[in-house]
Parts: sequence; structure tokens; C-alpha cells
Amino acid sequence: MLLMRCVPFLLVLILAAAWPALPASAPAAPPVPVGVRAAEGADFGALRSAGATSVKLVVNWSEVETRQGTFQWDALDDAVSAAQSAGLRVILILSYTPKWASQATGSELLDPAIYAREPPKRIGDWETFVTAASSRYRDRVKDWQIWTARSLPIFRGTTREYIDLLRSARVLIKLADPSARIILCTPYGFDLADLRRMLTDASDDFDVISLSPRGVSPDALLRPLGVLRERLLPRGSKSLWIEWDPFSYGQRASWPGQMVKLQAEARAFGIDYIFWVADGSAITRIVLDTLGAQIGRQPFAGYITRQGVLLLIFGDSDAVAVAWSGAADTTLTLEGSPLHAYTPTGDTRPVSGDGEKSSFTVGNEPLLLTGIGSALLAEARQADQAGAFPALPVATDYRQAGDVSARLGRTNVERGLYNSPFREWRNDATEVVDVDGGEALRANSARERVYVHFDVDDTFLFFVDGRALVEINVEVRGASATEQLGFNIWYDSMSGYRFTPWQWVNASPGWLTYTFRLPDAAFANTWGWDFAINAAGNRNEDLVIRSVTVRKVTP
Repeated sequence: MLLMRCVPFLLVLILAAAWPALPASAPAAPPVPVGVRAAEGADFGALRSAGATSVKLVVNWSEVETRQGTFQWDALDDAVSAAQSAGLRVILILSYTPKWASQATGSELLDPAIYAREPPKRIGDWETFVTAASSRYRDRVKDWQIWTARSLPIFRGTTREYIDLLRSARVLIKLADPSARIILCTPYGFDLADLRRMLTDASDDFDVISLSPRGVSPDALLRPLGVLRERLLPRGSKSLWIEWDPFSYGQRASWPGQMVKLQAEARAFGIDYIFWVADGSAITRIVLDTLGAQIGRQPFAGYITRQGVLLLIFGDSDAVAVAWSGAADTTLTLEGSPLHAYTPTGDTRPVSGDGEKSSFTVGNEPLLLTGIGSALLAEARQADQAGAFPALPVATDYRQAGDVSARLGRTNVERGLYNSPFREWRNDATEVVDVDGGEALRANSARERVYVHFDVDDTFLFFVDGRALVEINVEVRGASATEQLGFNIWYDSMSGYRFTPWQWVNASPGWLTYTFRLPDAAFANTWGWDFAINAAGNRNEDLVIRSVTVRKVTP
């Protein structure tokens, strides 16, 4: 089972010895059920004891049918039986193409990381496999996910090819069991443009969307989840799951806080399952028990913001909140007494009382708060009834700004346009030069540092989706000769990341400004950034950039 070991990942939930012991009596379940994705030989009893209620198992077609027409189900049979005996609900993921069925050719057929990730040459071969799997497990499995994730190198096909696999699988699985549910996998990150296309082109072909926001912080999930619910996917139209890999964001010490934020956000946005992805010690039962004891399955009431802190509030009367800040630690004062504050692992935090108010310190690590006042609960409900979705407070709101800009140098001057977070990326320009009494940033082709990435402040533009024409002005130093130096813009569009036409820099001893107009911008932070200046291909001269400005033009 070599390929099974190479593709993600033995997933376990175990108790870390350094954290507090379990309470004597098990509290209520956490706000949102937790599942895992496991290999066939996992200790399913340990997963169940650690809090998991479901398990995803990969049905690796490239190993099940190594020879056409000959199926080997023994290992999967044992895994399904063991998981169900442990009390876990089983979800099967149909994925990975056998060598004989793959589109790969030549030397690609020597590497399972290539041929198994290709879609099959013939849809009929896939349909034979799907029919065999769904017929075999229809009495034991109700949920079927099509592929593990739709990103390179896990899936080497087009969106159209994936829709063909999804559609044919849906027909055959529903034929075997009309009550079965089909699960759409998504690309890594949070690709709103892709979700828009799938909901337009293939909405009848799936019942559940499994999001895979790898590399996206829990804080950064709030805005895209809000847009998803507000503009693309109203509550109740499809079930939503999140498959979360804590390795992709933050150190191990941050994992308890990640889980608390994810649980609170999932409850707030109506997400039905969180699948926790990690190898070794990951989230512990103590975190789930803390969530269960303090929040349980109480309904989401709404949210409020105070002093740069977001509070997600749950409950009908005895309200509970999850609170955190997107910036530095701050002293927060709230109505309610006695108010109690708990860390993700159940430790208490100091709270000082003054009459009917309580004060405590909160930072980016979330706190669970009990005993908050009825006035806060009423305010949160008012925000929820108004249809507002929670978002972290921002230092500066650029919604009314005419443009955002960045002046590049050793220390950037950034006004709603951010390059600084990307300076340490492997291929990003870092060389600062002094020109005309000021500073600028120079690409370095010899060192392959040829990109300058930018993130537009989300309050200014987020998931544009045709609501504005985006104009980018780039100020560069003139070239020393014609058609020797150039660049273009690599940007997050409504059809994926794409490049504008190449722009030659005119020969000039001074500064020149070039304008790029983007009618199809998405700017939804799909890969964590909105656009990049691309200076790759220049060999005789390097691009020098002084400033960048972004404007939105109402169509």
C-alpha cells in the first residue's frame, strides 16, 4: 500500500500527556462533530475514544484494481468493519487511477505520484470501479467523496474532467443507493471562484461540499465563509464540511486554539463536520471536552465586537462566548458578573470584577467566556437578525477609500496594499536600491527572485465577482534599451490565477507608470494573495519598482 502511505496522512486524535487529565465524567459533545481521515491500519478504537465520530477512508483505485477487472477489497473490508465496530461513521473517498487506466505516458508511468493522480483515459473504466465499490459497500456506507483534493499534485486533471468523474459517480452511486450522499472535494485554500463554478455547472451532482482551506488561518476563514453564505450558498442548500490540516498553519502549540476557533466558526456558519488532519498527537480530547462542557450544542446567537476583539456568542439564555483578537493582547471589559474565562485546554484565566462588569486580557489565542450579560446576548442577536456575518475588527477600514497603495523600500509605506508579508517568500524580490534620492525594490533574475506579491485589504476589495473593474498602476524605472525589460501581472481571477499580457518597459532614464485593467478580478486570497508583479524572463536587466496603486472602477 505504498501510495496510500504517500497520500495524506494517518490522522489521529490522542491525548497529549503534558495537558490536563480528562474529567471524571464526560461532558456534552462539542458544538460541531469531529472526524478524521485515516489509513486502513489505524487504531479506530483510539480515534473514537479521542472524540472522533466519523472517519474518511481512501478507496485507492490504483491499489484496489492493479489489473483491469481484478479487485482486491480485503484491506478495505477490514478497515470498514473495524471502524464501524469502533462506532465510527465511515465516509469513502474514491480516488487515484491505476497505471493501466491513466492518461500518463512514457516515463510518467514509472511514478505513481504522476500516473495515479491523472484522470482515467476512459470514463468507462472509472464507472466500472465506482459500480463495484458502491455495490459492495452500499449497505454500510452512505457518504462518498470524489477524490481527496482538487489541487496539484493530488489531482492532475481539469475542472471539466473532475466534473465528468463527479457526475458519473453520482449516477452510479445513487443507482446503488438512492439515499447515498455525494461529496464534492475542493482545491486547497479557499477558492470562492471555483465554488461559484461548481455550484453553477454541477450543483445537481453533489450533496456536500468538503472545503480544504490548507494554509489559511482560522482568522482568515471568517470573510470567505461570510461571502460563501451571503452570496453563493445560503444555509440549507448544501451541507458544508471542513477538512483542516493544522500542520499547514501555525506551530503545534497553536493547535488547541485552532480547534476552538474552527468549532466556533463552524457553528456560526452552519458547517456540519470538521475533519482534523494530523499525524501523531494533534487535537486532544481535553479540548473537545472543554468545548463540550462550556458550549455544547447551544445555538449560535450572533456576534459582537469590542475593543478590537471578536466575540461569537452561543446560547438562548445562559450565553457563552468565544473571544479573540486579531492583533495584540488587549484588556477587555464586558457586561456580566461573575464572568469566567477558560483557555482551549480548560485552564482558567484571571478576571477582575467591578460591579456588573468584568475585565480580562485577551489576545489571538481564543478564550471561552461564561457568565456574559443579557445585554451582550441581545446585541449579538440583533446583529444576527440583521444578516451580518462575523469578521475580526480591523485597524483601518478602506471601504470608502478611492484607492489603496504601497510605496516600496526597506520599510514599505503600505496604505491598504500589503507586500511586506511576502518578502520572505523564496522567489520574491528583496533587494532594495537607492534611486533619485529614494528607495525602490529590484527583482533579481540571477537569484530567481522575480515576483512581488500583494494582498489588497479585504475591506477595500474581496471576491470582486464582476462588481468592479480593477485598475492596477505600477511605477517602474525606465529600461536602458527597448524590448529588453518587461513584466506582467499574475492575479486571482474568476477563472483561477492568470497572467495579463506582457508589458515592455520603454527606454527612459526616469520613472514610468503602467496601468493594467482587470475586468475579471476575484481578489479572494485564494492562495493567500491577490496579485503579483511577475518579472520572470528578464535576463539583461532587472525590474525596479517604486510604487503600486490599486483602484476600483464601478462598471
